Amino acid sequence: MGNFGISGKQTHQGASAGRAIELDFVRGLAIIMVMGMHFHTVSAGHPVLAWIEYPLKNFGREGVNLFFTLSGFLVGGLLLRQYSQEGRIDAWRFIVRRIFKIWPAYYALIVFHVVAGRHPTSTFLYQNLTHLQNYLGSSIAQTWSLAVEEHFYLLLPALLLLLARWRAGAPAILWTLGLTCVVVLAARCAAVAHGNLEAAAAYTQYRIDSLLIGVMLATVYWMQPAYYRALARRRALLVALVLALVVWLAWLQPILQMEEGIGYTIQAIGFAVLIVLALEYSGDLRRSAVYRVVAWIGVYSYGIYLWHSVALAPGELFIRKATGIGLPVAVTWAAALAIQFVIAIGAGYLTTRAIEFPFLRLREALFPAQRKLQAPVAPTLPNERPAA
Repeated sequence: MGNFGISGKQTHQGASAGRAIELDFVRGLAIIMVMGMHFHTVSAGHPVLAWIEYPLKNFGREGVNLFFTLSGFLVGGLLLRQYSQEGRIDAWRFIVRRIFKIWPAYYALIVFHVVAGRHPTSTFLYQNLTHLQNYLGSSIAQTWSLAVEEHFYLLLPALLLLLARWRAGAPAILWTLGLTCVVVLAARCAAVAHGNLEAAAAYTQYRIDSLLIGVMLATVYWMQPAYYRALARRRALLVALVLALVVWLAWLQPILQMEEGIGYTIQAIGFAVLIVLALEYSGDLRRSAVYRVVAWIGVYSYGIYLWHSVALAPGELFIRKATGIGLPVAVTWAAALAIQFVIAIGAGYLTTRAIEFPFLRLREALFPAQRKLQAPVAPTLPNERPAA
């Protein structure tokens, strides 16, 4: 039997205790979407290859939004689990543990770019050191979303501390988060209407609603488990909502103003539903090779996200060389993507093993998790059984 993490789900072999393979699968999907958008390709001119390439090249921003929603669910769950079972929030412990998780690998990336000299330090150093790169811009472009999450890690404990002081229950928390999401959506739509598309896409005050929707799901999961189970039992509705999200992405996502207005909110709601489906209905899919490979990639998704840009130059070089020697376009297309994916995943794997995991072990030695906290007690879904 494997170890079981959140929602009683099975962890996969090689993952640290407490990791749910279902959530690593979601992480894996998100990072594959991000990499696909960023990696260099050639125009293959083949309808099948174009069909394969379309989601890879067009849904990278949606992959970031999936990361946001999942982070809200997981990170918010860390605080809400404690609040639901102890009636308090240990914000200081939470922030210190986040620092051990996020900063070592992040600052290693910054040091690498300083030493390598790939960009002038004026284009990224003070921006990234202050975690304001989503406002000030950075030549390490992918780090903008990390600034949004850093701000979220500070704002959420402050909000929950305030609500805990008032002894707020789940309904009050949900109303507060929901109204905040409405305000964020209205502000973002106003920014889009005034043509501030870059701000709407990157500024924390316009993007934090995706994280908060994940926190709302965590609130129901940890503080109202019976309601969570009632929602999770409605599989047909959940599937219909995810299919509606797919329709949205396929037909309406290319309209940038709509995407950056109501689109981010629609995505976050759909991704929250996807998280529930993954947790409760992965079933025998968890045993499939594809599922486990994607979940394995998800284990290293943070490192891959940080370092995947190092694959761009080799990919571009390969495309130039392959084109120069007359390699068939379809072969060049497939090989270029494969090379970039291998380099990015390899870089993420190595840096995670060398930096992130050792600091996580140090964190557990200095600030161990409060393991007495248990998953919420709720009825088991009729078709739910743990994998062996």
